[in-house]
Amino acid sequence: MAMILRLSPEADRRRADSPKPATPLDKAWPERFRSGWNRTGGRALLRAGLLIGTALPLHAALATDWQTVVNNAVIAPQAVASGATPYFFSYNQPAVNQAGKVVFRARAKPPGGQGGNEATTQGVYYRQMSQANSQVGIVVDNTGVPVPAPNNTGATFVEFPSTARIDSVTGMVATRGQSQGVFTLPDGTKEGTSGIFATPGDTLTTAASQLGNIPEYSYFQVPDTAPGTRFDQFPGSPAPLRNRYVVFKGNYTVADVAMTGVFYRDMLTSGGTAPVQLIANTGTAIPGGAGAVFGSTAPPSAATDPGNGRSKVVFAGFDNEDAPTAGGIYIGYLDRPQSLRPIISLGDVVPGAPGFVFTGFGEALSFDGRFVSFWGSWGKSKKIVHKDCPTDGNKYLIAYCLEQYPNGANLVESVNQGVFRADTQNQTIQMVARTQKPTGFTDFLYWTYSGKPPGSPGGDDAELPRWRSSAFTAVTSRAMAFKGQKANIDGVYVYRLGKVQTVLDTTMDGQLIDPMAPSGSLVSAIGLERDGFRGGWLTVSAGMTNTTTAETWAGIYAHNCGKVCSVW
Repeated sequence: MAMILRLSPEADRRRADSPKPATPLDKAWPERFRSGWNRTGGRALLRAGLLIGTALPLHAALATDWQTVVNNAVIAPQAVASGATPYFFSYNQPAVNQAGKVVFRARAKPPGGQGGNEATTQGVYYRQMSQANSQVGIVVDNTGVPVPAPNNTGATFVEFPSTARIDSVTGMVATRGQSQGVFTLPDGTKEGTSGIFATPGDTLTTAASQLGNIPEYSYFQVPDTAPGTRFDQFPGSPAPLRNRYVVFKGNYTVADVAMTGVFYRDMLTSGGTAPVQLIANTGTAIPGGAGAVFGSTAPPSAATDPGNGRSKVVFAGFDNEDAPTAGGIYIGYLDRPQSLRPIISLGDVVPGAPGFVFTGFGEALSFDGRFVSFWGSWGKSKKIVHKDCPTDGNKYLIAYCLEQYPNGANLVESVNQGVFRADTQNQTIQMVARTQKPTGFTDFLYWTYSGKPPGSPGGDDAELPRWRSSAFTAVTSRAMAFKGQKANIDGVYVYRLGKVQTVLDTTMDGQLIDPMAPSGSLVSAIGLERDGFRGGWLTVSAGMTNTTTAETWAGIYAHNCGKVCSVW
């Protein structure tokens, strides 16, 4: 969910008068892995030794010393020199690796600019927070950076439609990118407006492309299908791994039937032409699914197993996305990509909620190679959440939403929901926090309207816009962060040393987060991503607003809590 905030005129003046930061230069796999319990007679029974955790009472907020990664006073670095001075003003949730390299997607505009997509600089940027006096650098942007090969048209990027990610151990970044057509066919038709791009060896490289139907680029084709089957689109955020792999979700079509799956590609083997490999796709048998097959899969996460150093992947998958009866969260090794095992399944008992079984899981999984954090729901009770169309961002998307939902949308959620942490080594699952309990949490889901409206720029292969819900958790070693709501207060909370504690919420003074925030402002928006808590680095996006003057501010912020977050 992008955090898009407009600057007030006063904020523009404050920023223009601010000092200008210089622009930058650029153990073995268990024989029987189970989800923590066995099934008997169709009823899920807790296996001995399952760790059942409950949300513990909240304590005082952690004394968190935030460092500014980037804010609205920073001029975006540009790949092409120009006379413009675009200041950052809009940020997606950041990702960070164990060494403190923060990666983020952002937009920038000249002071007083309108901020529409066509008038802004947008891209993927980084900053190395473990280095003193480091500056914001560029991974890729839309100011003239050419799409890496294959590209025989000189195409440049148009936009970057999802959150960028970074490998936990290396500095490799992966992002989706939309562009002009990158390949001209003999009849003059241009193809390839969407792809996945990554930086193995710090070189921007095409990891996946829509050009799999072209013989010379057959290594981009969809595996386990007829030769020449190309990908239509790459929803969600791809996961980089070990400075060579990219793990991603891909959509494709077979005989006019929409299909989907989870795949990976080694970008360094065979001179960079190693083919895409299958992990699971539409029709793959769901492990433990009593004959059911995957009908939908979610964008995956990937990490290095800290015990044996092998590459692992986790993802959520179901028989039917809209009304699932089978599915759950699955884990596998890249060197055995189709040997999947369940971490947790629909119908398994909910730790911390006796007598209930899981009825749903969130798509976004945080994974550090051992621990997985996730959102889950249970019970039949539902509630209605009303959401209005966005008012800032892509003008085509806003117009399409208003056309479809002129009075906003009433969206359905489970009343009973929580966030959990699974230990894949000890095969235990713990409830960290839940709704309907004394901790006061009322919701963990956040809604956004996203997709590509018909006829808007950037090609016609993207998914149509729709309302999507996401829960935000991030796990690292023995700590976990998550975003939650208590009545009308949004916050980021950390589970550590057996306690859930507040790190940041929308009752806090904005200047405690960023000294450049308006006087009298409060934190008004917070973003947390699944790769945002690693190696002791916790990173968030945040906006601040003075409701009296309407002055706003925003940026990305980092806190280093120590290697195992024992020091704050």
